[in-house]
Amino acid sequence: MSSVLHLLQKTLLCLTVLCASLAVCHGACFLVNNKVQIKKGELVLPQGCVDPYDKSKHPVGASWNSHHCLRCACEGTTMSCCTRYGGVVEAPEGCEATVDEERCEYKFHKKNDPFAPCTPF
Repeated sequence: MSSVLHLLQKTLLCLTVLCASLAVCHGACFLVNNKVQIKKGELVLPQGCVDPYDKSKHPVGASWNSHHCLRCACEGTTMSCCTRYGGVVEAPEGCEATVDEERCEYKFHKKNDPFAPCTPF
C-alpha cells in the first residue's frame, strides 16, 4: 500500500511541475466574460466576442491573432487571449529585451543603443 501511495505522490509532483512549467512558458493570458442576457425570462448567450483592442467582432468558436501579439479564442460565454511571444525572458547583462510586435518575438539589444543587437545567452 505504501508503494502505491509513494507512486501516486511522485505522479502528482510531476504533474504539478509540468503544469507550472507550461504556465511559465506560455506567457500571460487573460479571460474576458461575455455578457449573458435574460430576455423574456430566457437566457440569451452571446453570438460572439469583441476584440478588446480593435473592437472587431468574432463568432463563437473563432480564433484569431489580435494586436499586441495576442492569440484570442471566442468560447461562447468567455474570450481568452494569450501572448504569442512566450513568457518572461531575462536579457544578458548590459542588454534588454523588447517585443517586436510585427514578428511577435523578443529582440535583444544593448541598453544604451537600441540598434546594437545582443546575442541572448
